Amino acid sequence: MIPRPLRPWIVDISERSCVPLEFVAAPALVSLGAAIGRGVGIRPGRFDDYTVVPNLWGAIVGRPGTMKSHQIAEATRPLRRLESQEWDRFEAFEAEAEAHVARIEAEIEAIKGKMREAARGKNVGKSLDELQLELAKKIEERGAEKPRVRRYITQDATTEKLGELLEQNPRGILLLRDELAGWFRQLDRYGREGDREFYLEAWNGTGGYTFDRIGRGTVRIKALTLSILGGIQPGKLKSYIEAALREGAGDDGLLQRFQVLVWPDNLGS
Repeated sequence: MIPRPLRPWIVDISERSCVPLEFVAAPALVSLGAAIGRGVGIRPGRFDDYTVVPNLWGAIVGRPGTMKSHQIAEATRPLRRLESQEWDRFEAFEAEAEAHVARIEAEIEAIKGKMREAARGKNVGKSLDELQLELAKKIEERGAEKPRVRRYITQDATTEKLGELLEQNPRGILLLRDELAGWFRQLDRYGREGDREFYLEAWNGTGGYTFDRIGRGTVRIKALTLSILGGIQPGKLKSYIEAALREGAGDDGLLQRFQVLVWPDNLGS
């Protein structure tokens, strides 16, 4: 079931770590889907436009000491490398942009000085109207210098901040939680009752979402695409399974969205 190009890499990690193959394959597939995001879509129906994007939620289940964290780290290494490269590129571009903005600021001050001279009737080589147009152009150029980093991974973000990240990264990002139980508890916190619905909609990967907040204003996400990956212990997962089976508030489809969830048998000694 593992795609052929990934087999040697996944098998190598599994054999070196002495862990079941699923512990590596599941996070590898989820992180690969997060890297692709909305860059590719599949239309399984021949005569309709129903589209599926490779957006996956996954988890590995194991008792403490089964090296869940190590396998997640190994399987997501390529994605984390991309994230690191983007941060390096962003920091270099940010330094260049700051120098460019500083030069524009100096030019703006020079234009303002010429405008004051022109207003006093002195000859500065240009009319006051020409200087005003030049000033407006420089101010617009200064406002355009806002570098942004391409994000692939986030680990701990509020729903509002996550919305801003998704607005800036329309292909989607991966929410990576080493301890997935912490994320589940965060959804149950008082005052965060609406977060579950946000994540439920983010799984589909094809729709949009709009935040309207007094402080933050309006954040319009054209493509709400979020992958989720983490590890969890069987005992902690049990309570969420029971809640999903009781047909109560926990039966909203959140747990069922973890389609790449594996709980392999222990290999033994």
